[in-house]
Amino acid sequence: MGMDLFATLNTAMLGMYTQQTAISVVANNVSNANTPGYSRESPVIVQTPPMVLGTLTQAGMPMIFGTGAEVKDIQRIRDPFLDTQYRQSNSSLGFWNEVNTQFKYIEQLFNTTNSNGLNAYYSNFWSAAQQLATNPTNVANQEGFVQSAKALIDNVKSVYSSLEQMKTNYTSQIQTQVGNINSILKQIADLNVKIRESSVIGNTPNQLLDQRDLLLDQLSNLTDFTLTNMSGNQISINIGGTNVLSGQTYVPLNFQNVAGEPNAAFVTANNLPVTFTQGEMGALFNLRDKIIPQYETQLNSFALNLTDKVNTILEQSYDQNGNLGQPLFIVQNAAGQPTSLYRIMSSNPPSGNVYNSSAPVGNIFTNLPVSITLNVNGALININTSVDTLNSIVSKINSANVGIEASLSPRGNLVLRATSAINFDFMRTNSNGTTNPVSISESDNGVPGNALLDALGFQTNNNSIDFSSYSNNPDGLEVPAKNAAMSISVNPVLISNPSYVGTDFSPTFNGATGTVGPTGPQGNGGIEQIVALDSDSNPQSFSAYFSNLVSQLGIQGQNATAMYNNANSLVNQISQDRQQVSSVSINDELAQMILYQNAYTASAQVISTVNSMLQTLVSMVR
Repeated sequence: MGMDLFATLNTAMLGMYTQQTAISVVANNVSNANTPGYSRESPVIVQTPPMVLGTLTQAGMPMIFGTGAEVKDIQRIRDPFLDTQYRQSNSSLGFWNEVNTQFKYIEQLFNTTNSNGLNAYYSNFWSAAQQLATNPTNVANQEGFVQSAKALIDNVKSVYSSLEQMKTNYTSQIQTQVGNINSILKQIADLNVKIRESSVIGNTPNQLLDQRDLLLDQLSNLTDFTLTNMSGNQISINIGGTNVLSGQTYVPLNFQNVAGEPNAAFVTANNLPVTFTQGEMGALFNLRDKIIPQYETQLNSFALNLTDKVNTILEQSYDQNGNLGQPLFIVQNAAGQPTSLYRIMSSNPPSGNVYNSSAPVGNIFTNLPVSITLNVNGALININTSVDTLNSIVSKINSANVGIEASLSPRGNLVLRATSAINFDFMRTNSNGTTNPVSISESDNGVPGNALLDALGFQTNNNSIDFSSYSNNPDGLEVPAKNAAMSISVNPVLISNPSYVGTDFSPTFNGATGTVGPTGPQGNGGIEQIVALDSDSNPQSFSAYFSNLVSQLGIQGQNATAMYNNANSLVNQISQDRQQVSSVSINDELAQMILYQNAYTASAQVISTVNSMLQTLVSMVR
């Protein structure tokens, strides 16, 4: 007989209820327009099941009548792809924000352009050396030279100490952020339980999902992670390849200290180390374990080079009293602490004798084979003794770039120093105390030999330099294996009596060899050699060191700023894209509200009309 009026009345009532529910969704959206992490909701309106009924006009042909509409679900509007993009970019932003901020502190620490910076103290020291060279007998010049050295090394140690403190601060931040990550993981695990319980009974827990997504956004700033969806709307999280959350179970991160190494602490989960590459955690580990040690290594290199090169010249020069000079710097090795063999020096020529560094070595030493090959840490250096000089041998060793720097003392002793490439240690001592010494061996006319090494006065064994024999040897310099710059101080003897500074070195040559002795208080050949260490033409000069340091700081700082700006722009763009999808637009919500209001009014009008029809029908029956 078709739909009766009561069925039509029910359809209209469903329409009113559906539109009322939709308006409630709009009201909730408007109320949460400024709520952090809130995702816009939209009612999913679907038709209710139809009815199949016969009609008076077509009794044999039933018709399908609609029964109205209902809100099947309230949908959360999100774009999972944009969420993934945002979190990846936010991890990068967290990384570069921390690195960029810290580089500004590092630049301030070095003060490369400041009158109180390391570069200024260095310039003052060299100016004092030049002043002393003009008048070695002037007491004020002597005192100025010693005091400027003290100010320089004190500043080096101050900068180094500050770098160590920065590493300590990073370690403390790592520990704090481990607690924050654990807090987030626990909250997500708790939400996973509630989300699963709600999903199992057929509900869509939009509010809980919003809370979880907000926590994931926060986590992404701290570290990068991979997320996997599970049944019941649950998720699992991996950090650095280690699973730290699976549904309602999370594995807390543990901050692990290392005995005797306060700045070597690391993070584990389930007794497995966790690696952080992005986010603030990735930046903190990178700063503590790579960037800061890189600058500490440069400071160690500068301090050790300055100490040994200046000392070598002063100790072979003569002071105002005609005696061999005192070392300007003292390296103090702590008892029981590991040391590194930083420098060895040939014992020839002995005190009072000199070699002409521009003469062929065959003229300095008799009975040398014409062809000699030195194997310096794997690099073969061919020497023609009738042509090659001590200067050219030094140049060839340095050109090999095998972690060994060669130079000559004022008398012509061959000095070999271990660079940062081999951790300033010819013995290459491992953390467990075992050694793997650098190899420097010789072959003469293609046959193993040691003619040149012996002539120079190196300690040898089986045609190779015996590095182990330079421990507690005046021709060897051992320095602390760690934080060597912090062990250096100015010789208190020179602070008390700067006249002991060796300024005089004036050799007399007779062909390839010669002699040297004190020439008088006005002698300045030694201090002039110190001044020459800073020559712009010398690629190993200290000016080159500071130029490289300033350049490196500038390049790395600019790169960090550029990467931060790029990451920030990308996060802002993706954030805007996410907001366009998920955020609440008041204008759009008002438009939807009017649409639902009109439908609600129309449904109410249908009820009014059906009511009038029913009254008419009742009147007819009476």
